[in-house]
Amino acid sequence: MKLSAADLKSLSVFLAVAEHRGFAGAQTALHMSQSAVSFHIRALEERVGFIVCRRGRQGFELTERGAIVYERAKLLLSSVDDFDSEMSELRSSVYGTLRLGVVDNTIMDVDLDLQGVIGEFLRKNPKARLNITVGSPDRLIGEIANGELQLGILPETAQMEGLQHRQIYTEVHGIYCAKRHPLFARDSAQLTIEEVINHPFVVRPYANLQELKSFPNAQVGAHASNMEAQALLILSGHFIGNLPRYYANHWVERGELKALLPDQVEIASPFCVVTRVGRRPSLIVRTFIQELVARLWQQSHRLDTDKSTAKGDLPNDEQR
Repeated sequence: MKLSAADLKSLSVFLAVAEHRGFAGAQTALHMSQSAVSFHIRALEERVGFIVCRRGRQGFELTERGAIVYERAKLLLSSVDDFDSEMSELRSSVYGTLRLGVVDNTIMDVDLDLQGVIGEFLRKNPKARLNITVGSPDRLIGEIANGELQLGILPETAQMEGLQHRQIYTEVHGIYCAKRHPLFARDSAQLTIEEVINHPFVVRPYANLQELKSFPNAQVGAHASNMEAQALLILSGHFIGNLPRYYANHWVERGELKALLPDQVEIASPFCVVTRVGRRPSLIVRTFIQELVARLWQQSHRLDTDKSTAKGDLPNDEQR
């Protein structure tokens, strides 16, 4: 079937309905009335010739063929966005939608300042739009590979063929236990690595056990799919685990977490921007990456200046 602009609109409404598991969420997301949403779903079903979803008192679900339409529609509408971006490049203007993927709790990292990057990018490029997906590195990698996302900002993972990883930033992590854990009351100066590895760790599978490099023969007691799940398991008091320092400080300051061996163990977690290889990234992707790198440079320069100031390395006129 040949697609019209009306068909693309109906498909975009269908994606919203599927992703919000019903009409109510789609109404809010699209700022549409229920009758308008229903109209587009009926129009889509008439065009394809079969029911794409069931809705009623028993709840919402995609039909078997509707699930196939959903997957194909995601790729199709992503391609339309890519076309918009490529046409904007010919006009030498940033236009279209950037589909960005980030991992959970990135918003709390003040050194990365992703919210500042986004704000400046949108201010400088008012015709650009931004769709953000928050997910695990494994999920984001898959969606970048199949074209659903154009760009990801995530921890370094195993290299996948067809993707390009460019390191831009390094998070500093430590090993923590909670107030309920038996090591919490131990004197940090007397604690040893041998003592720590007698207690079970919680790890994130996508980190490929990099968290345990300083702890040979450590026992893994639990796995967590993301940072928030890992924090929950550590706070339970049953496990030791790795967390970014900026993230753990919230509980450290409240006396609920404690860094173990802080002078001996510091884990570097490289962060990368990830894109597909095979063709040059679109103008909207390149512009966002440029804004991100510029902000990281500014942050790094500010931190270096702050450290110099703390040491008293001030210019002569400021020391007087």
